[in-house]
Amino acid sequence: MNFDINTLKHHQLVEDGQLEGCYIHQPAEGSQPDDKAVLAERQALEKMGYKVIQVQAKGRTTTFAEAMQKLAKKTGHQPK
Repeated sequence: MNFDINTLKHHQLVEDGQLEGCYIHQPAEGSQPDDKAVLAERQALEKMGYKVIQVQAKGRTTTFAEAMQKLAKKTGHQPK
């Protein structure tokens, strides 16, 4: 599988904070965690040694900031 990390469609790199360097699945409308494209992208990232984190969307959609707040609360990290 040819995989270009610069063309991710389903995951976003966390660039700072406690989760820096991890990739987060950014749920989009019509994008489910078990979709073949999402799984393929996740597996490719994990194969390259990256940590991939799954978050649930709030309602139908979520923003990256909302997802990070929920994840920080779940893992016990407090936002600055």
